[in-house]
Amino acid sequence: MEAARIGIVNVDLFGAFRDPSELIAGANVKLEKVSIMRGEELNSIIKKLETLDVIIAGSTPTYDRRLFSRLPRLKAVVRWGVGYDNVVLEDATSEGVIASRLPAYILRDSVAEHTIALMLALLRRIPRADEYVREGGWERSDVKRLRDLIGERIEEKIVGIIGLGNIGFRVLELLKPFKPKRILVYDPYVPKEVVRSAGAEPISSLDELLVSADILTIHAPLTEETRHLLDRRSFEKMKHGAYLINTARGGIIDPEALLWALEKGVVKAAALDVFEPEPIPASHPILKQSNVILTPHIGSGTVESYKLMDEHSIKEALRIIRGEEPLWILNPEVLGSPKLRAGIRRRSQRPKNSLS
Repeated sequence: MEAARIGIVNVDLFGAFRDPSELIAGANVKLEKVSIMRGEELNSIIKKLETLDVIIAGSTPTYDRRLFSRLPRLKAVVRWGVGYDNVVLEDATSEGVIASRLPAYILRDSVAEHTIALMLALLRRIPRADEYVREGGWERSDVKRLRDLIGERIEEKIVGIIGLGNIGFRVLELLKPFKPKRILVYDPYVPKEVVRSAGAEPISSLDELLVSADILTIHAPLTEETRHLLDRRSFEKMKHGAYLINTARGGIIDPEALLWALEKGVVKAAALDVFEPEPIPASHPILKQSNVILTPHIGSGTVESYKLMDEHSIKEALRIIRGEEPLWILNPEVLGSPKLRAGIRRRSQRPKNSLS
């Protein structure tokens, strides 16, 4: 029997911290890494992916009808992560392709810790302090530059959180020991009593949050509703001199509007683990801003979380190949479609007296 093929597409660090062969031991499958370049022609992409049964997918390319319709062997796309904005679920369902992702709890702590680290780095001017020492400012007793390194405390601030899902909730928990003046939450999908029970104040509108928060941290998914949620109009309403942290999705912030806000001092400083587009071009004007900290989308990047991401994505792929229902499916309606490409044995369809 021919081995099933699992493609690791644009996930450079897959297998970096554990041997992938251990994850597929005893299974009749082959793993292969595939790289798709930005702007690569469709025909070239198809050629690279046409022999794959399951794709474990990075954040690029976009998986839509153009790809699905020309990859008849492909049964599923499993995102190596939680966000799935590069997988068009409607197209996957119409073409009979399963779309899945990883459970949020795998990444929650790592992303939340990275958020707090960036928040502290902004407030305490840590990158600039490092430069000051390395460039000899300390040795020269450069008092003027030293004065600019004196930071601020979270305890004196009002912190605003956009999105109270798994990660946003964990950020809230980690913030409490720092005793911020207030913690405000804007999430129209979370009941106010849940926010209050978590020790924060629910805010009814984004505008109300923007005018109040000294520190704004984003933990919402990227959807049509949240794309460019922070645009020029939003920044014009923001409290002057606020700090901004984004470890969610780059597309939630309009980058041109952010540049305007940084240059005008509306945003005092920003820390971004995500950007639009990714990777950020080396010539982008944001990189010239001294009041911006950038990390390369590594909020989830701990050894522990990456090992779990590898393990869970492979297990999900193997379940689909064996004909078992995936645990973290995004489009469950596809399981009842006559176009379903994977031979999934649905639990409701199994004989009640079956021992298998």
